[in-house]
Amino acid sequence: MISRTDADKLRGLRSPDSAVLSLYLTVPVDLAEHRGLATRARELIKAAAADVPGLAADRVREQDLEAVAQAVAVHSHDWLGHTTAIFACGELGLFEAIPLPGFLGDRAVVAARPYTRPLLAAIQRNPAYRVAVLDTKHAWVLAIGDSEIETLAERTGEGVPSTGFSGWYGLEAYRIQQRIMRLSRQHFRETIAMLERSADDGRQPLVLGGHEDEVKRFQSLLPPPVRDSVAGCFSVDLQTATPGRVRELATPVMARWAAESEARLVDELLSDPPDTAVTTDLAGCLAAVRSRAVSHLVVDDDQMVPGCACDDCGALSLGTSGGGCADPGHAFRIVPDLLDELASQALDGGGQVTSVRNPPFAAAARLRFPVTAPA
Repeated sequence: MISRTDADKLRGLRSPDSAVLSLYLTVPVDLAEHRGLATRARELIKAAAADVPGLAADRVREQDLEAVAQAVAVHSHDWLGHTTAIFACGELGLFEAIPLPGFLGDRAVVAARPYTRPLLAAIQRNPAYRVAVLDTKHAWVLAIGDSEIETLAERTGEGVPSTGFSGWYGLEAYRIQQRIMRLSRQHFRETIAMLERSADDGRQPLVLGGHEDEVKRFQSLLPPPVRDSVAGCFSVDLQTATPGRVRELATPVMARWAAESEARLVDELLSDPPDTAVTTDLAGCLAAVRSRAVSHLVVDDDQMVPGCACDDCGALSLGTSGGGCADPGHAFRIVPDLLDELASQALDGGGQVTSVRNPPFAAAARLRFPVTAPA
């Protein structure tokens, strides 16, 4: 699974002369649909180059274009059902093909550096997480990443006698039932301790699986830090569960959790009181990121906003005139997507970046301190 460290290395690359080709291509599971993928890759890149105003055609190296198309033709069967990110620039000695978790839309970008905003979104929406599958006697804790499933802990509680022999007037059955409840509570407490011991990061999401009633009882016993990390639940019989089946059931739970987290973040930004240091205006975000005031940047998944960046001070501005820089003598370059540049600069400034679906803004930010956008 690609990490933020890998993404940061890509973000740090910049080509002074040649263009960097960035391609996000969804590879279908049906092999019969792969025949036209290489051609589609070429078309996406050529269309992206044509869409960038001021980009010289000779900056797109034919060797890079062919390297991308060849990789798609040869390796697409290794990427079944994935969106694959491909970055190529012979000048930088760069060629990376990275199958990503989840699904992203097809997109190509030609720019001076790798286009990493969809890559960051894929990492954001597909974090590593834990799953606890349990019943009143057994518990199984798994760590699930993009391509790995690891068993962190297993537990089997103390057995209880059968309720088939109830004794006089059901007294024995009542005692057995009480013992079952006592032992299940003890089992749940031990499982919670096991979860706490296996937690490497308190922010890592937790998914619970098992019979609905038992999962609800277990969840009610969780201490607040563990309860707050629960992303959702699913039903499964522990006796028939396998790691692959657990992952299959947990995947839609994590997808819902990611979507709900994004929607909640947008609602919080829009409902913050007027005196809070928040901007939901793109110009405000441009000014804030230049002042390194951005604590948390939120950007629209689908929008691309062309603009320009100053090569000397890094100032970003809408349009193609370089108006965001205080020194009109500085050189500037056309960028196909200001939101990608915003995200990169926010991360460089120690901020957090989140991509969201269909917000009522192109970019918004929670600020460390108020910043006034220039007129």
